[in-house]
Amino acid sequence: MTGDLFFPGGSIPVLAAMFLLTLCRVSAMVMTAPGFGETTSPMVVRAGIALVISITILPVVQDHLAAVSGPALHRPFMVLAIIAGELLCGAFIGLLARLVSMAMIIAMQIIAVLAGLASILQPDPELGASSTAISHMASSLTPVIFLSTGLYVLPLAAVTGSYHLFPPGHMPMLGDMTKSIVAATAQTFVLALQLAAPFILIGTLWPAMLGVLNRLMPAIQVYGIAMPAQLLGGVLLLAMLIQIMTGVWQERMSDLLVALPGVGAPPSLH
Repeated sequence: MTGDLFFPGGSIPVLAAMFLLTLCRVSAMVMTAPGFGETTSPMVVRAGIALVISITILPVVQDHLAAVSGPALHRPFMVLAIIAGELLCGAFIGLLARLVSMAMIIAMQIIAVLAGLASILQPDPELGASSTAISHMASSLTPVIFLSTGLYVLPLAAVTGSYHLFPPGHMPMLGDMTKSIVAATAQTFVLALQLAAPFILIGTLWPAMLGVLNRLMPAIQVYGIAMPAQLLGGVLLLAMLIQIMTGVWQERMSDLLVALPGVGAPPSLH
């Protein structure tokens, strides 16, 4: 059955190939993007999200897939190369969004270290050792903000518009991808340091004050007095600033995600 009325993209095998290629790029993005690809989310849920998104955007991007889907059916090695490129492009977009979203988690890790709440006995699979309850709170807070404020639309727009920048069947621009990841990593740490700036300032002055106090009054057990005050002060300061921090993080996330490759790409014309 090859009628254009019922199958505008071509025959059923060609349409199946288009859907497979779309699913590869979308699933790679879903598995790495924040909100969609969280490790706490069941695999079945993530697979269902990728399937629904692929079905939704297939009519929009099928013009970009039509040129390679037909010839790929007769060249197995070409299929493997195209699938690898699609997975790479989707993972690239999702990884950029993931790097930017980790600014809050990194900031909370810095705050936990300065507040004396870090511990090497609680490893974190994403950030390594020194995991704390504060960083886990940020890990749970990030996808909530990401999904409740509509930021998840930007990675979806990026993966749809990426077909203009990374056409299927063409070699991805690995050099530009590497530069984008390096730039996103730098922006992530800059934002994390900005969010944790009040704690960094106080955490730098606090040991200096304790040193002066120890020199003035050597008989006092400075450590026994300072640690409870440091823990209590860090928790109280975080409670006062958490709303401002999440607001700043949300605004910066929006600005950085708008710059994802493919967000500003024009829609396909049929």
